Amino acid sequence: MDLKKIKRIVLVGHDNEGSAHLLKMITDAYPETQFLLVIGQGLYYRKTYIGSIIKLLREASFLFVLVRFIELMRFKFFGETMIAHARKKNISIMHTSDINSEESLKQIRDFRPELLISLFTMQIYKKPVLEIPTFGAITSHPSILPNYRGLEVFFWVLANDEKETGVSVFFLSERIDAGAVIGQELIPISQDMSVASLYRKITEIGGHLLVQAISQIDEGLTVTIPQVGKGSYYSMPDREAVRRFQRLGRKFF
Repeated sequence: MDLKKIKRIVLVGHDNEGSAHLLKMITDAYPETQFLLVIGQGLYYRKTYIGSIIKLLREASFLFVLVRFIELMRFKFFGETMIAHARKKNISIMHTSDINSEESLKQIRDFRPELLISLFTMQIYKKPVLEIPTFGAITSHPSILPNYRGLEVFFWVLANDEKETGVSVFFLSERIDAGAVIGQELIPISQDMSVASLYRKITEIGGHLLVQAISQIDEGLTVTIPQVGKGSYYSMPDREAVRRFQRLGRKFF
């Protein structure tokens, strides 16, 4: 699929299963486009992996942290990492703990992107970086915004016994998960759905919506809708949330 106006795209993500799958879907869909891959160091914004783990252990259930660690290690050893895919596709790679640092801004400006896409990352984007791409910056979020803003919403919709969830693709703004929506798709939640299976489903649909949004932006056909209402926000799951999740018979894998 060739793009007329968008020739250079910055992709920003952590090297995890979801980010890697979105990277693959986008780069496979637009093989003639030039990409710069920005990999965030650590899990949280401006924190190392060790610092991220310490923060997780302070804020979240130990069982939840353990599950996330197992998932990450399984991906690192058995999945195709973002770095491996980028090297296979001859995509330039840069690493940063802060997308807003002067060094990061310089490298992104030098690349002269028409679009920036955030791939399941906890980076916080400020005005200077958002103003660099010609057509702005977009991302996908695993919910129908403005509901379920925040973290680990794959888990929270199951812990709250929701019957459906969804995916939103939207323009990034300085406010977290608050930009104008480009596209959304609802996903029914079945009783046998685990966190892992829901994560994969949402990632796949998010990838398709992002690929579609890139084409719409390139053709000038984007129609956006504002997020209406206060919505809801969730942080890391604590022990009580994990216990409620287990009482409902839900599974992580």
